[in-house]
Amino acid sequence: MAVTMIDKAEPHRIFMELVTANYFETLGIRPYLGRFFFPEEDAKPGAAAVTVLGYSAWQSRFGGVSDIIGRTIKLNGTPFTVVGIGPKGFKGLYAVFGPDLWVPSMMAGQVLPSSLEQALTDRATPLFTGIGRLGAGVTLAEAQAEMKIDAAALEDEHPDANQGQSIVVRPLTVAAYGPERQGLMFGAVFLMAIVVLVLLIACSNVANLLLARAAVRRQEIAVRIALGAGRSRLIRQLLTESVLLGLLGGVFGFLFGYAGCRLLSSLRPAEYAQNLADLRIDPAVFGFAFAIAILTGLIFGIVPALRSSRTSVSEVLKEETRTAGRTRGRLNLVNALLAGQVSVSLVLLVVAAMFLRSIQHEYTIDPGYQTGHLALFMLYPGQAGYDQTRTEQFYKQARDRVSLVPGIVSISWASNLPLWGRKETGVAIEGQEQRKKSEAISAVVNTIDLDYFSTLDVPFLKGRDFTQDDRGSSAPVAIINDTMAAEFWPNQDALGKRVQLPRGKAFLQIVGIVKTSNYQTLGEPPQSCIYLPLRQNFLDGMILYVRTEQDPSTILASVQSEIHNIDPELAVEDIRTGTKIINQALWWSKIAVDLLGVFGLVALGLASVGLYGIMAYSVNQRRREIGVRMALGAGQGNVWLLVLRQGMTLVLTGLAIGVALALLVGHALSRFLYGVSGSDPLSLGGASLVLLVVALVACYLPARNASRVDPLVALRDA
Repeated sequence: MAVTMIDKAEPHRIFMELVTANYFETLGIRPYLGRFFFPEEDAKPGAAAVTVLGYSAWQSRFGGVSDIIGRTIKLNGTPFTVVGIGPKGFKGLYAVFGPDLWVPSMMAGQVLPSSLEQALTDRATPLFTGIGRLGAGVTLAEAQAEMKIDAAALEDEHPDANQGQSIVVRPLTVAAYGPERQGLMFGAVFLMAIVVLVLLIACSNVANLLLARAAVRRQEIAVRIALGAGRSRLIRQLLTESVLLGLLGGVFGFLFGYAGCRLLSSLRPAEYAQNLADLRIDPAVFGFAFAIAILTGLIFGIVPALRSSRTSVSEVLKEETRTAGRTRGRLNLVNALLAGQVSVSLVLLVVAAMFLRSIQHEYTIDPGYQTGHLALFMLYPGQAGYDQTRTEQFYKQARDRVSLVPGIVSISWASNLPLWGRKETGVAIEGQEQRKKSEAISAVVNTIDLDYFSTLDVPFLKGRDFTQDDRGSSAPVAIINDTMAAEFWPNQDALGKRVQLPRGKAFLQIVGIVKTSNYQTLGEPPQSCIYLPLRQNFLDGMILYVRTEQDPSTILASVQSEIHNIDPELAVEDIRTGTKIINQALWWSKIAVDLLGVFGLVALGLASVGLYGIMAYSVNQRRREIGVRMALGAGQGNVWLLVLRQGMTLVLTGLAIGVALALLVGHALSRFLYGVSGSDPLSLGGASLVLLVVALVACYLPARNASRVDPLVALRDA
């Protein structure tokens, strides 16, 4: 949860987590400095205003000063004493996002917003996630059975709050990823599959290189054997060379991996970059990858080493008369490996192209409101110690002063960020049968001020907007979207109907209906939404929506200055434009596309280098044949076409296999694509064209060299 921290009169927005006193002990961790909470500091509400800082927050926000223990900071206006620093690298229970500091649970009343001030005593407010250690010999299934019994007992004891509620026991390694675990696991497995494909291409290149090198060194090996070298010694020498190749590959892989982690870290959203999990090379993962690199060199060096060690001296000496035939036979395996490289490269390029096209379509999604000229300022006067009267005055004063800034068209307040809609479950419809808790109605709830819909350009379909007269003393009202109107009042006019929110006792009369927007994700299925007037539903923290004539970045400093003039101690750090909101919503998708693009280009590069190397090797082995052809009257064009045809036949074979595989993979991934089919012709055609052009260049260079062979030199050197 975000709170305002004041240290030496400088307000900052940070993330806090409420925990019980035995939280750190249960996790089995020790403080880096100082101590953790004592049991008596979490015994009763407001017992002790103490906090434990995270190691990253201590380094980034306090410069890692040694006298941090005992220092006093203000959290939402309440002074807290720093008693400890969490261990290095510890960011809480969740693997993706962690807080800056921890506060005893009994201090909830001092740091939570007014809407949650009763969270410790209200059983219907989910505030905590339980963690624990299994006893000796207790299985997860046994613990789950015990928790179900406890959940049933709580439901009997508190039927209103606990009806339909259960307790699910999960291993920490599963629970740490939260509701996004399935998506994260799929992404991890998918990227691992891509890495395996790239590794196969690299291994194929290593095999081709070693096979070609072994063929070139046949005469050298024959001479060594003639001089008395034993087979085991030759195998050891050749395997040592291949393992060294793998070792060097592992070293370069580590360097590229380290640079990649730094690059990905730099792409994290600045607002909460230090709260996200650190991207670093895990020692176990690196050890595995390094072992694979060495093992690759060893495995793909065995066949060439064994083949070379069986070299017959007499055969090598007689080989000149049938070089071409033996070369063609020797290249069969190499050609098969190259065709496989081409097909795998095409699959990776097609997948990257499909996801790139998908994210391009996502940017064209109409969220139901304009974002191009929108700026948003997250302001929480309640966290600066404002009471309700002073907060309401601030809202009015900020609107009046900011609206005078040149370039601003419209301004309003709202409780929700775009694509960060807050849902409430338990909405009641007047005149309809009360539903079970498990079937309760859910709706996004957004508290807004005047001019909200005009500021975001959300179309009105029926009824009226909120007015100055919709105050606390007047009848409570609400505006809903057309999705909710169609779902709960089909073939009826929803205007004048009444709804009740779970946190309120009064029924709200519907006075307007607006078009449905995207509230939580881009392109989401339509869902119900209820808008409440700010003047009837006080909140001590809101978001200032500002619509501008031009690029909103030009007015950010001016708006900040106006708010700072009202109160210098009010944090104005979390500022976003509408475009930035969309970019953050698509951040994971963009990272995935970038990674797929990099892997696709790496695969294409490996395949093209391998193709060039083998074609160059083939040309070198066929120099005598080419010299004979040219001596008998073949022109440079004939030789050029001969070599080019050989290479492009190989490429086209791999391309045909790759297209078939790409269609299968595209079909499997189609449910993760937006606006793009799994057989998207533009992705298939574009990727195939890129691969053909690169392959043509890789084949052209050896073909050009072959066409320039001097017949006399080739025949004399053969």
